[in-house]
Amino acid sequence: MRRTIAAATAAGLFALGACGSGTPGNTPVAPATETSPGTTTGSATATSPAMTGTTAPGNAGSTCGSRAWDTAAEEIAGSTTDAVYLVRVGRHECYDRVVLDINGLAETGYAVRYVTLVTADPSGPPLPVAGGAVLQVAVRAPALGTDDSGHRAVRTPAVTGDHLYSASQLARWPALRAVRFAGSFEGQCTFAIGVRSALPFRAFPQLDGTNQIRHVVVDIARRPPRRSPWNV
Repeated sequence: MRRTIAAATAAGLFALGACGSGTPGNTPVAPATETSPGTTTGSATATSPAMTGTTAPGNAGSTCGSRAWDTAAEEIAGSTTDAVYLVRVGRHECYDRVVLDINGLAETGYAVRYVTLVTADPSGPPLPVAGGAVLQVAVRAPALGTDDSGHRAVRTPAVTGDHLYSASQLARWPALRAVRFAGSFEGQCTFAIGVRSALPFRAFPQLDGTNQIRHVVVDIARRPPRRSPWNV
């Protein structure tokens, strides 16, 4: 059965949370706090509407791996009418993670890139965030409450400009500085992710068959690459 916003344990249409460590994999992981070996987890307290929750998917690992991450834009084509209903963050050994949970199994397109400034969609005002750089994350899925699934959000929907994770909540995080909702328009949700600087990142989709949801995961390296392959 699909998870709905009623299942979120924190306030908001996009709810707040913490993620565990790991290399992306296909092992279904329920949205709950991970305590895997080699994992450093952290949580943030929700202060904004419902799009916030707990923990990200991932497999345990005590090393950083050797994938050559960089700062180039990453994009996958496609879209879904399933709704984005939860946004979660977490600290891992070598990167900070943002996870966007989508209320269904359909494949979902997304685009992640560094930009000078994220603007509200569709109204256009600038939405500054803390940090030395900003990632714009566009997920080609509507926000819960604007989709055609037939269910309603049981909490106050996030409003364009809401700080899902504020600078004060993420002040001690190595890479991540803030997460802000930039709006939902024509079946697409946009987010502004404040980052310490233009650090290497990776983005990938992940299926959670147990909960019948899909994740879009964005991992941000804690430090710039010193050599190739990347090893922080």
